[in-house]
Amino acid sequence: MTDASPEENTKQSIISIRKLGKSFVSGSGKGAVRYQVLKDVDLNIQRGEFFILLGPSGCGKSTLLNLIAGFEKQTEGELLVDGQTIDRPGKERAMVFQHPDASLFPWLNVRENIEFGLRMQGVSRGERKAVSDRYIELAGLTGHERKFPRELSGGMKQRVQIARVLANDPELLLMDEPLGALDAFTRRIMQDELVRIWTETKKTVIFVTHDIQEAVLLGGRIGIMSIGPDSRVFEIMDNRLEYPRDITSREFNLMQKKLQSIFQDDLYFHL
Repeated sequence: MTDASPEENTKQSIISIRKLGKSFVSGSGKGAVRYQVLKDVDLNIQRGEFFILLGPSGCGKSTLLNLIAGFEKQTEGELLVDGQTIDRPGKERAMVFQHPDASLFPWLNVRENIEFGLRMQGVSRGERKAVSDRYIELAGLTGHERKFPRELSGGMKQRVQIARVLANDPELLLMDEPLGALDAFTRRIMQDELVRIWTETKKTVIFVTHDIQEAVLLGGRIGIMSIGPDSRVFEIMDNRLEYPRDITSREFNLMQKKLQSIFQDDLYFHL
């Protein structure tokens, strides 16, 4: 377990965050109140890693992810991708949302949804098909190419969303509790599928969750966020368990208990 500090090695970092803060103003005039969501966040994300942001609901995990995506602007501090300041969304960063219904086009079938971004870029039909063929197979969608979102289960819709994101070849996948709306059985299958897809594509993944078991199952490093307001990444835990991970193994359960003990410690609530 290591502290998240400015002294972390930045040589291979794709994302570098220094003294980042984010606040919101609620109300107006004399009744306006400033709410500090994030404060003094220091973090490096290494190229090609599967990084977990773990913490309870309301601690600012999704806010931090939205800042990295460029959907919002920080109030203080520095946020860089490949050494460049993040001030807007970019094609090198792609978001996978919790609810795929909000991002898939219901009037397009599976293949058309996956090819949508490529079509907007003017990619030829033949090249689009070659790319969509690859990610249809990678995401386990073979045989479902002509189905529309309404004809798919929640897990299959999420596969389509992930395949569509990958088809645009981003460097960084930002995943905001993408499995949170799935039933337990489907979620477990999709967790294994995410590891498989990440292993094959070598993309950098930042994955938000409040589920400790999911964090241990997926993450190479786990950034633990304090309770808001003034939330920060106060510790980073290295997870050296080999993939694929066995949730029944002694090593897995020891790792899970180590994380659980942090959230059960009274000191956690006074950070």
